Amino acid sequence: MTSAPPVAVPAQDRLAALFDERARLVAESTTDTTPVTTLVLLRSLDVADFVQGARLFAASLSEAEARTWMRSWTRTRFLFGNPENLTDRSPARITAPAGTAAWLGPCPSEHLPGVSRLLKPLTGSLPLLPDTLDLPDRAERPRRELQLATREVTLVKYLVHLHHTVAEATLLGRLGTSEPLRITHRPCLDVRSAHDSPGYARVHYDADDSPVLRLYASLAP
Repeated sequence: MTSAPPVAVPAQDRLAALFDERARLVAESTTDTTPVTTLVLLRSLDVADFVQGARLFAASLSEAEARTWMRSWTRTRFLFGNPENLTDRSPARITAPAGTAAWLGPCPSEHLPGVSRLLKPLTGSLPLLPDTLDLPDRAERPRRELQLATREVTLVKYLVHLHHTVAEATLLGRLGTSEPLRITHRPCLDVRSAHDSPGYARVHYDADDSPVLRLYASLAP
């Protein structure tokens, strides 16, 4: 992955503040440091179905489960798999409304269900996505915009950034399970022109070996 163009220091300062805010929320969530992991089985990529499933999963957790998962940085593994093939030994906690994805857990990271060993981790390139996507198709209430960056983002990284944003915003009460959303895909998100004081933001490093921060997702206030 090539690095993004140089970013002005003030923009990096703003991204650093958003990055630190997430660390603070994680540290304050609970004193239980038991590492837990959520598994997501993906049959096919349906962004709308995935987002709704992620919201329902996060909302289904008890307060203790939510806090422990948050303390584990909402760690999630994505696997190729058909939710219909799950058995009673490894049942789905939540299945997305259209059945394209299923969520298991959160599970102790040292004792994951057998499906984590039987199914292949998700790989591949990010397919062409629509510039905008409305959830649901029709809505009487105003939509909140969720902007997502796509330039040089793999399929897995796209799902990681999207899932962290949606799940954590739901856990924190900043996003409702039935709120109408408009997902906007842009090559890059500029913190200076994205949502001012976002409802939630996903900031991470531009590359594994780079100290430069990048805005990957921004949920409108």
